Amino acid sequence: MTLDRTDPEGAIARAAKAYSNWGRWGEDDVLGTLNFLDGAKRREGAALVRRGVSFSLSQRFDMNGPQKGWRRRTNPVHTMLDTGTDAALGNQGFPHGIGGADDVIAMPLQCSTQWDGLGHIFDHGKAWNGRPAEQVVTSDGDLVTGIEHMAPHVAGQGVLLDVGRVVGEGGELPDGFAITEEHLAATAGAHGVRVGRGDIVLVRTGRLARARRE
Repeated sequence: MTLDRTDPEGAIARAAKAYSNWGRWGEDDVLGTLNFLDGAKRREGAALVRRGVSFSLSQRFDMNGPQKGWRRRTNPVHTMLDTGTDAALGNQGFPHGIGGADDVIAMPLQCSTQWDGLGHIFDHGKAWNGRPAEQVVTSDGDLVTGIEHMAPHVAGQGVLLDVGRVVGEGGELPDGFAITEEHLAATAGAHGVRVGRGDIVLVRTGRLARARRE
């Protein structure tokens, strides 16, 4: 669906109606399209394993992160509660010379990358599946569609689409580059891979490499 820039609000409303999955899996659903990630899809992914090599996609969580205060978001603040010095001085209160380290991290849940639950975005005061937003997310958090519901389901076949390498220059896309369906399809074609229903798609842009370089 093409965005009508003369009527962006109307275009968004039409797209929301055309692509809505509300009610697709019943009125009590809390998973959305994760319903597509079933046992058959996991078996399909497991059948692709050849070498058993693991690749970390983690980022450092420290005070040198990407946040600059927008919407009062800060980088993680790491505070040590117990250290090796405390253990060496013997003032931790443990028996038999046992010591330990303990710490705490304070951070916004969106200080870096994150998994968004279905209670993250609302449409005209409605949460996922048409529920009243005020009954779903309160000061106690998401009472209905919290991320904890997704935890046992996010395991399956992953497909990496390196859009930065296929579409960008020097393996990177410029800031603000809008990745379209055409870019994703072109990248999948260049890689010789197919994205199917229930696949977990990872899109590489090259932005992190540039941030680390700069």
